This record gives sequence, C-alpha cells and structure tokens, in this order.
Amino acid sequence: MKTLQNSIIHRLTLAALVLGVAGSMAAAEATTPGAVVKTNETRRMSARKSTYPFRGEVAAVEGKSIVLAKKSGTRPIEVADDSLIERDGAAIRLDDVKPGDYLRGMLQKTDSGAETLVRASAGGKYDKPVAKASKSTAKLDKAER
Repeated sequence: MKTLQNSIIHRLTLAALVLGVAGSMAAAEATTPGAVVKTNETRRMSARKSTYPFRGEVAAVEGKSIVLAKKSGTRPIEVADDSLIERDGAAIRLDDVKPGDYLRGMLQKTDSGAETLVRASAGGKYDKPVAKASKSTAKLDKAER
C-alpha cells in the first residue's frame, strides 16, 4: 500500500515539476528582450512579404516605376534593380517598356506598403480562347473528309 502511495506521490510531483518548468520558460521567453513572439500582426506582416500576381496596361514609365492604368485610376509599381522584365522570353530593360504594353507578373509589398515588381512579362493582351466547334460544324468537317 505504501509503495502505491509513494508511486502516486512521485508521479504527481514529477508532473508538477514539468508543468512549472514549462510555464517559467514561456514566461521567460515573453519577457526576454529581442525574443520573437508570433502574433497575428506579425503573421499578417510576413504574409504581406509573399508575392502575388498582377496584370494591366502600362499608362506611363516614370523613373524607376511603372504606372498601370486601372478602371479606378492608376497603380504605381516600383521597379527594383533585381526585378526581371521579359518580352517574348528575353530579358528587357525598363526603358524598353512603353505605354500601351500589357504587363503580367508577380509583385511583392515592401515594408512601407509600396508594391515592388518581382518579375513581369511584357507584350500584348492575350486573345480570348477560341470557342469550341459546335456539333453541326463538327459533322460538316467529318462529311468533307
């Protein structure tokens, strides 16, 4: 009987000790200067640093930025030194981008909230996909063969 009581007391003491150490470590992390604590705000900020797609027609090229024409105004995009711009698979310079070009690619938000170009492809707007042939035209095509 005493061994059973000693075993239970020993296990409870061990569990209390483990919980106490874990709690004090969490408290020390929260109060340690420079410790990184992931909050919803920091998660949102890190998500903002990820890239996202864009597309639009170039309204102007001003210095190191491209201005896209939008329905509700314009959208400025900063062009960094490491930004990649292509036309027909070949890299081009910012000077080669002209108003009226259609750009599509990936952007990234900076810490100041501005959008920076990661990569883009310049050229004309894609044509609409070709409509599927109707059954009547498909039958005519077979009859002609």
